[in-house]
Amino acid sequence: MSKGTIALLALAMLLTGCWDRVEIEERGTVLALAIDPASEEEAAAEPLVSHPKGAAPASKKGNLLKVTAQLAIPGQIPLGPESGGAGGNGAQDKVWVVSAVGHTMDDALQNLQQSIANELFFGHLQVVILNRNIAENGIDDINEYLRRMPEIRRTVWLVVNHTDAAGTMTVSPKLERVPALYFAQTFRQATKMGKLPASTMGRFWIDRSKEGKDGFLPYITVKNKENIEVSGVAYFRDDKMQGVLRPHEVAYFNGLTEQNPGGASAYITVPGTGGEAIMFQSVHRDARYKLSFRGGRPHFDVYVTVKGIVKEKSSIKVDLEKPEDVAAIEQGAEEQFRKAFESVIRKTQAAEADIFGFGDQIRAFAPGYWDARIREAARWHQQYEQLSVSVHPTIRIIRMGMSPR
Repeated sequence: MSKGTIALLALAMLLTGCWDRVEIEERGTVLALAIDPASEEEAAAEPLVSHPKGAAPASKKGNLLKVTAQLAIPGQIPLGPESGGAGGNGAQDKVWVVSAVGHTMDDALQNLQQSIANELFFGHLQVVILNRNIAENGIDDINEYLRRMPEIRRTVWLVVNHTDAAGTMTVSPKLERVPALYFAQTFRQATKMGKLPASTMGRFWIDRSKEGKDGFLPYITVKNKENIEVSGVAYFRDDKMQGVLRPHEVAYFNGLTEQNPGGASAYITVPGTGGEAIMFQSVHRDARYKLSFRGGRPHFDVYVTVKGIVKEKSSIKVDLEKPEDVAAIEQGAEEQFRKAFESVIRKTQAAEADIFGFGDQIRAFAPGYWDARIREAARWHQQYEQLSVSVHPTIRIIRMGMSPR
C-alpha cells in the first residue's frame, strides 16, 4: 500500500466527527424533573406503554410514580449576552411542563416519551425534585435508575420539596427566564454564601455508599408560586428521609462539618447586659475530630473554630473597642454554640442518621473495633444513637465592621 493511500485513509478517519450528530430541535431537552406519588385518578390514566394492564410488578411505594418534566422549548431560550433579563410569568413561555405516571422511573419516562415527538435528552438536566413522601419511603430505586443514565451529570441538584414537587415545575421566578436554571443558581449561591452545605446528587450517592455515614439533601418550599426558599437540609438514614435541619441548625451543621466559606448569621447574647445581643456572621470554620474510648465504647471530642465578624450591635452596654468586652462576647458565644452544636448532633442521633461521618472516623482510625463490634451500617445506626460526643467550640471575632460616629 502506497504512502498516498495510507494518507487518504488517515484523512478519511478525521472526517467522521459528525456522523452521530442530532439537531437541537430534534431533542426534547429536559431541564428539571419532579417526582411525586400518583393519585388514583392519575394512576387510572396510565397509558400502558411498556406492559399490558396488570402485568407490571407492584410499586414498592404503594402508589405509582408521577414524573413531571420541565422541557426547554427550542428557539425560546436566548443564549449569549442577551440571555439575561427578568423572568416572571414569561418564564413559563420558555419551557414546557408535562407529566406521566408509571410503576418505576423508566416506566414513567417511557410513558412520557409516548406523548412527546422528540427523544428525551438529559444532558442539560439541572435539578431533580423529590416529594417529601417519596423521600420518606426510600429513594434507592430512583437513584438506581439515575445512576445508570450516562447523560445525567453527578453535579445535578437532588432536592426534597415539602409537598407538591410537580408544582415546583410551574414556578415563575422574576430573576431568570428559565425556572430550572434559577433553581440550580439558587443552590449554588446558597453554597457559596455558606448557608447550604455542598450537596449535589453525586455527593449524596457517595455518602449513601458508605457504611459509616448517611446522606443529606437540600430541603425547599415554594413561596407564592414565583419563588423557592431553601428551608433547610433533609437528613437520611440509608435511603429514607428522617427529618429536617432548619436554617439556623444548618449553620451549626456547617460548622461541625467544616463547610467553607462561612456566611450564616446568629444572635449572640452578650453576658451581663440583661439579654442584649449582637449579630455574628461566620467567615471561616475549622473542625477537628478526636476519637478515644471510654469503657470500651467510642467517644468523640469535636473541636470547632468559628471566625466571624460583628454585623450588628443592639447592646448599648458593650464597647467593641475594649478587648475585655470582645473577650466576654466570645466566651459567651462559645457556651451558646456548644449547646447548639450538641443539640444538632442529638437530633440526628434520635433518628440514627449519621450525616457527620462519625462511623467513617471509626472505620478509619479504629478498624479493629469496627470489624469486631460493628461491621455493617445497620449495626452502626444503632450504636450511633448512643454515641458519646463532646463539642469544644472556639469563637473568634476578627472584624467589627464600620461603626457610626
